[in-house]
Amino acid sequence: MPEQSISPTAPVTTGAVGVLFDLDDTLVDLRTAMREALLSAAAPELRGLEDGELAAFAEHFSVDAAGYYDAYVRGELDFDTQRHLRLGEALAVFGREPAQDVASFSSAFEEAVVRGWRAFDDVLPVLDALDELGVPYGVVTNNVEAYQRAKLAKSGLGRIGVVIGSDTAGAPKPDPRSYLAGVAALGTDPATTLMVGDNPGHDVEGARAAGLPALLVDRWGRHPEHDGAPGLGAALAWARAQVG
Repeated sequence: MPEQSISPTAPVTTGAVGVLFDLDDTLVDLRTAMREALLSAAAPELRGLEDGELAAFAEHFSVDAAGYYDAYVRGELDFDTQRHLRLGEALAVFGREPAQDVASFSSAFEEAVVRGWRAFDDVLPVLDALDELGVPYGVVTNNVEAYQRAKLAKSGLGRIGVVIGSDTAGAPKPDPRSYLAGVAALGTDPATTLMVGDNPGHDVEGARAAGLPALLVDRWGRHPEHDGAPGLGAALAWARAQVG
């Protein structure tokens, strides 16, 4: 039975209403940007692979089953090293090893991924509607604030003023401090601030544990066990219901 994230039309309480968004794969299509960047940056290692194998390779890198990115967020790895380890993990599926050192791969990857940063088509219309409703919004993300602000600006989302990075809050999601820092920056109440994101643990379960309602956005159907929304429309419907 799928887990229902939130009823988009049920008012929660009468406090100040706000919306907090995850950034990557919620507002910005990082998955596509990463795939294109990865296939470009890892070209020396990928020679001879068929299209289906290339797609599987990119998916292994994106899923990061070994949790190298989370280790970076916890301060156990640096940013470039976690990328290189993910490269090695994905290549190992095909019996290959990285041909590039950490710095060379990460530099090539970063140059390519920045070119691919784009907001999803539904983002600006939803932000416009929230502005019309007078509902404040911001971002709570598990990357550092400066990097994510640059990503927002490159993606045409520089209007988002509240950005809580893992360094801003002093702890990454699902630590309650991350969500509550976002609530404080918006000047709203936890019980009436919706957390919206693509990760069931970081964006839904963690937010609920901190006292926020939460909505899972599952744009690619990766989490069929949860009742995720295909886009941001459900978040806007929730906000409209709260302000009545």
